Amino acid sequence: MAKVIIPIIFQAPTRGESSADVDGETIRACFDLVEEKFAGLRELVIDPATGEIHKFVKVTLNGELLDRDPATLAQTVTASDEIEVIAAIAGG
Repeated sequence: MAKVIIPIIFQAPTRGESSADVDGETIRACFDLVEEKFAGLRELVIDPATGEIHKFVKVTLNGELLDRDPATLAQTVTASDEIEVIAAIAGG
């Protein structure tokens, strides 16, 4: 199962869980399966209006930073892959 790692700032929908193991075949499918377990998480990561990763969110696959476009979400994953969500914190 692929592992999705969730930052603390996005853990309200997960009720404090910091990760979820899912059997998705693509990055999008993994987020869809996490959404089934923890409703409300997907919209924090993927903008429903554009289908892209939100502007202030970064996603890595096995430590490699991914682009913020719909094609990235179609990328295949294997059971040993780790998808990490990173919330960018803006300040001024």
